[in-house]
Amino acid sequence: MVVASLVVPLIAGIPNREIHAATPDEAIIHAGQQDLATNLLVGSVASSEGDNATAAQAFGNAARLAPTYHLFSERAFYYSILAGRPEAATLARSQTPGVMSALVLGNAAALAGKWDEALASYQSAPADQIMTLLRPLLRAWALQGAGRTDEALAALDTARQDRTLGGYYTLHAALVAQLSGQKMRADALFRQAGGMTGGDLFTSLVMARWLVAQGHGADAQALVNQRIAGMPVLEAARANIMAMIQRPVVTHATQGLAQAYGLIALLIDQQLYTHDGSDDDHQPPDMAMEIGTLRGTEQMMLRMALVLDPADSEARLLLSSMLHLRKQDRQAREALDGAPADDPLLPVYRTEQADLDVVMGHREQAAQELRDLLRQAPDDRMLWSSLGDALLDQQKWAEALDAYQHAVSLTPHQLEGDDWRLLFGQAIAQERQNHWPQARALLLHALQLSPNEAELLNYLGYSMVEHGGDPVQAETYLRRALALAPSDNQIRDSVGWVLMRLGHVAEGLPLLEQSAEQMPQDPAINYHLGVAYWMAGRRLEAVNEWQNAIQFQPDPMDRRKITAALTYAKAWQANAGRPGVTLPADLRPALPPAPSPSQANGTHH
Repeated sequence: MVVASLVVPLIAGIPNREIHAATPDEAIIHAGQQDLATNLLVGSVASSEGDNATAAQAFGNAARLAPTYHLFSERAFYYSILAGRPEAATLARSQTPGVMSALVLGNAAALAGKWDEALASYQSAPADQIMTLLRPLLRAWALQGAGRTDEALAALDTARQDRTLGGYYTLHAALVAQLSGQKMRADALFRQAGGMTGGDLFTSLVMARWLVAQGHGADAQALVNQRIAGMPVLEAARANIMAMIQRPVVTHATQGLAQAYGLIALLIDQQLYTHDGSDDDHQPPDMAMEIGTLRGTEQMMLRMALVLDPADSEARLLLSSMLHLRKQDRQAREALDGAPADDPLLPVYRTEQADLDVVMGHREQAAQELRDLLRQAPDDRMLWSSLGDALLDQQKWAEALDAYQHAVSLTPHQLEGDDWRLLFGQAIAQERQNHWPQARALLLHALQLSPNEAELLNYLGYSMVEHGGDPVQAETYLRRALALAPSDNQIRDSVGWVLMRLGHVAEGLPLLEQSAEQMPQDPAINYHLGVAYWMAGRRLEAVNEWQNAIQFQPDPMDRRKITAALTYAKAWQANAGRPGVTLPADLRPALPPAPSPSQANGTHH
């Protein structure tokens, strides 16, 4: 990967990852101001929560209160870039010269139409691996903005020979020539870039637009269809995207600059894909720093792209997706709010926002947003699927099942690949309505489509035991799930619960204790641990776990189980010999004890 070593210091004196630590006590003492201490605390807390706008404002206040302590200004600058705030350009003028200050100043000059000044700033940026990739594009578009087309194309000549990214540089050269009216030269460059058939939305739109101009409308539509198939969320804006290829994609040099930053962000995103789902706190220090640096750099590249071109749809979607992966869902939703009113991808943003509302627990709002969208696009299968997710989260099982079935009926092909999610949603809705045979068939079908989905394996194995299925097969599914997602506490809880239900209390109890330690307010996990304690003869600890569980708003099914367990425990404490209350099924092995795989084979799976 071309960005395997893109781990570079971004700003002199600023750590490679977000800054969470408090600033030196000496600075606070010397300043002698409570306001300074308050702003530093606010900035540190905000940065730890991903609230970059608040962090930027707080550190900016601190910089004004203690102007001789330059780290405060550097932090304000850093978080201003991450938040996409306009004061980043003002702060850049007071920073030690570096890559980011040069880029921010160059961008500000470009937006003001001061192209010679922009070019000088881009030229002044210190050489590093990012600038090696980025500088040719920035120089070319700044020169084009200044009306120096021949020099702009010459700036890309060497870069176009690059084996990895030569196609991208050639594509930008074609756009530079096209924007200046050099049609024949542009056509020749587009032909050279013909192998760029749509790894990203921008490239697809540019090449499709050129194909339309060449009279190959059908090929252009096929290219766009290919991109939509690779990114199904775009389906909500299919008609708008098709209309986009009828007009020029780049009409101003600042859009070209934005796409240059977007290219670097895409490359970094590909590098991060190898660490997808990783937790920085559980990585070796060097690896965690590398991942943190790449994430911060990607976010800054995307923010710069959007400052230059607020209509850069791909940058907006990628930024939101990146923030969501970092569990910053409120910020991910806000990133989709700043699009222009005429943005063709507004339906996509609204769909993504509804999905984020589901994640954040705003269930009714999400469902209403999706129903509004479906009135405009009743044949959009992705909207029906998202509505199913929202209704499932509201425990409206029958309505969710109907939504998922609508999505399946609109699938233009045989179910495949990611379509397992539609089957999984239906299965959950069926199982929660006590239709286990139908749910089991859907889960097995989904497993055929995607055999290594930990979430799917977990649900299937857990439900099989709960419904009296084959315990050996259920345990196999669950152990596979845990092997695929060893840090998933829900799956660890399922494995521990099933082992305990099979009579292997000594083996299952440590897994349940570990899950409860990691998720102490999950009512289902607390209930499971209580049952394990009861079966291990640790009655007081069992009752304590159930009393905790009942306080954490369990769903109706779990509440009934917890209440039954507490009722039995109270009766048992009054008269252990004759409690007078039926023993709940969960307080005894539900299935005949069988040798666990570790006992049978002498190894722990």
